[in-house]
Order: sequence, then C-alpha cells, then structure tokens
Amino acid sequence: MLWIGVTIALQVACIVHVFRNGRNTAWVMAIAFLPMIGMLAYFIVEIMPNLSRDRRVRQVQANIADSIDPERRVREARDAVAFSDTIANRLEYGDALMIRERYDEALKQFREAERMSPHTDRAIGMRIAEAAYDAGLVADALAALDRLPETGSQSERDRRDLLRAKVAELDGRTRDALALYRAIVDRVPGDEVRCRIAALLIADGDKAGARSVLKEVEMRMQRTPPAMLKTNADMYGWAKRMLAELG
Repeated sequence: MLWIGVTIALQVACIVHVFRNGRNTAWVMAIAFLPMIGMLAYFIVEIMPNLSRDRRVRQVQANIADSIDPERRVREARDAVAFSDTIANRLEYGDALMIRERYDEALKQFREAERMSPHTDRAIGMRIAEAAYDAGLVADALAALDRLPETGSQSERDRRDLLRAKVAELDGRTRDALALYRAIVDRVPGDEVRCRIAALLIADGDKAGARSVLKEVEMRMQRTPPAMLKTNADMYGWAKRMLAELG
C-alpha cells in the first residue's frame, strides 16, 4: 500500500510539473498509464536536461522524447521555418520529415531549399534524389542524380552510384542494378550492397551465386562490431534465413 501511495504521489507531482512548466501534454498520458516508465522518461528528458552535456546522454534523451512524442522534431523544425525561412531550416525540416517517412513532404522542403540556394549545392541535390527514391519517384530521383555537379571524392561517387543502383532496382532494371552494385561492393562500408546483390540473384534464380555472396556476409558478420549488427539486425537476420533456406 505504501508503494502504491508513493507512486500516485510521484505521478501527481510529475503531472503538475507538466502543466506548470508548459510541457507537452502527451507526457500526461505516459505518466498516467505507464507510471514507472513514464515518470522515468519524463525525469530524464524534462526535469534534468542539463545534467550532462555528454553526446550519448543527449541522444538517449532525444530517443525517449521521440518515442513519447514522435512528431516532436517535425513540429520544432516546422516552427523554425515559420520563424526564419532559411535554407538550413528548410533542410532540417526535410530531414525531420524523412525520419518520419513522410518522403513526399520532405521532397518539397528540399526542393524549396534548392530554389533558395544561390548556387548548385551537392548536399541539397543528394537529399532531393534520396527523398525522390524513397517516395518511389524513379524519374525524379534519376533527374536529381544527373543534375549533381562532378565530385573528386570517391566515397561521394560511390554513394551516388549506390543510390543509382537502388533506383535501377526499383525500376526493374536488374542487370543495371547488379552491375552498379558489383562495381562498388568492395568500397561501400557494411553489407547492404552484398545483401542487395544476393536478393537480386535469388530473384533471378541464381541460387549458387546468392549462396556465395551470403556466405561472405556470414563470415564478415564475425568481424562486424556488435553495434552495427544491432543497427542492421533485420538485414543480417534476412541474410541468415536466406542462407539457411539455400542450404
């Protein structure tokens, strides 16, 4: 009974703090229906935001806040544009929309940023190409890639070719996609390209070729940092399942 009384008192204190300090009222629902998790999250995000300036702590705070209020970043970025309509704020708004998978809206923001820019900007152009691809707009993605100015950076060229390959894959041009993937596979970090190659080979009926690529992914997983394995858990899980099915 004592524990229940303490919990209720803490809930009331947190809810009062929400209203007194003008915090997002979404916290009230979290505190009321998920008492321990909600109060802990509220304490970490709202009550002691200045406890540490450590980047990892700030990221944890942001992740918790986003889980409680998924539209927070979009709302803040939109308000920033309304207050000061700059290229940087438009890009921030577009990036926030991309995280929420609102690709068509993000594309509009990136195009507006491009219109405002006094010169051709590679970073903006790449954002437009990526948003168009994610929105399923093949022609728009290719047009954006074709408009990008030349670059002397090999990593930047590889990034563009990776997107160009993904666009070709989306467009059903399997041979073009495979050729581009194979040209960059040894230079692009991680195993996304290898898994995409394997998937295309499986779809094309080349089980032996796919098995060979997936075997390489399996061996590379043994040397892959745990954090990367966790971040790409779905991809690596797919690779293991496919390898088991191919025998």
